[in-house]
Amino acid sequence: MEVKQAIERISKLKDSEIGPTEENVKQKVIVPLLELLGHKRENLEFEYRTRRGGKMDIFIKNVPGDCKVIIDAKNYKEDLNDHVEQIKEYTFDEAALLAVIANGTEIRIYSPLRGVAFEKSLLYSFKRQDLCKESVWNAFSDLLHYDNLATRKVLAKISEREREIRDAMVKEEHFKKELDDRISVIDGGIEIKEDEIEQLKSEKENLLKEAEAKVSEVWNMIGLPLDLFRYPTSVLTYAKTSMEQPYVETRKAGRVSLKELVDAALIGDGQPLYFHNTRTFKEEQAMVLASSSKLKYKNDNKIYSISKLAEILLKKHGFKHDDHGVAGPKYWKTADGKLLWDLNEVIRAKRGDRQ
Repeated sequence: MEVKQAIERISKLKDSEIGPTEENVKQKVIVPLLELLGHKRENLEFEYRTRRGGKMDIFIKNVPGDCKVIIDAKNYKEDLNDHVEQIKEYTFDEAALLAVIANGTEIRIYSPLRGVAFEKSLLYSFKRQDLCKESVWNAFSDLLHYDNLATRKVLAKISEREREIRDAMVKEEHFKKELDDRISVIDGGIEIKEDEIEQLKSEKENLLKEAEAKVSEVWNMIGLPLDLFRYPTSVLTYAKTSMEQPYVETRKAGRVSLKELVDAALIGDGQPLYFHNTRTFKEEQAMVLASSSKLKYKNDNKIYSISKLAEILLKKHGFKHDDHGVAGPKYWKTADGKLLWDLNEVIRAKRGDRQ
């Protein structure tokens, strides 16, 4: 009961009771918690110097060499994200198994995981106010209790947590891939619709010019040229629609233009691409037009969006029987066999769309 009451007392401390400085956090939160976890104060080395001259608040002594723990305290309200790089350096300097970083409200526990960036090697993030919850305290104790460190039981706990983290990473990647595929199809549909809108705008503009020419002809026939009227366009006024607004192309999240690929020297302006689905169709060739991010189809010399031409050819060769959009870059390959979608992924990774 005494331990439980002590945990509750620490979890319920107000910021005014802790104080704003690193030393306050260390002495009123971290050290009392370590003592509750079976660590003796004489086995805590304060202001510990790392091999490269860094200084951390606490180094836990008298534990096996492969179970080293380093702890760094920060000001009560300091953002721990700003200090992840520092604790990472300390961790690798000392070959620590566990690295703890804490302010007055949050406690994070890291452990370097193989093949995983350090910032993603976060085992747990605990809120101080939640430490009184049995499940939270048990997880906290599993990693930092003296007995678990001394007997090396902590290694099994870390392995168990690592499996959970890696499983979550696999699920995250699968989920992202699934969403990427669906978004790409939507982007393809948007691209096709944008082309249709441009075509309709062009048709509308031609009709307006035709109407103006015919009206001018009518007035010219009776010797009153239209340009002599004070308001010559009054007979041609029409309600404004959203179609009349200047069309500004905005790059959708994740979209990659052909110009970006050309600028990155991944493809060349004017080079041929080949339609691909289950196999590459060498007879279905289109030329890259980087300036407009479109393709010029060799068989009819017409210009299409990447997705529209892919949709046409999918239908032509019996792969598609509906009018849903497609992710065009998934159906075009370069002469050396590189899929346009994979080249797009290179650009997305460079500009930070892929973490």
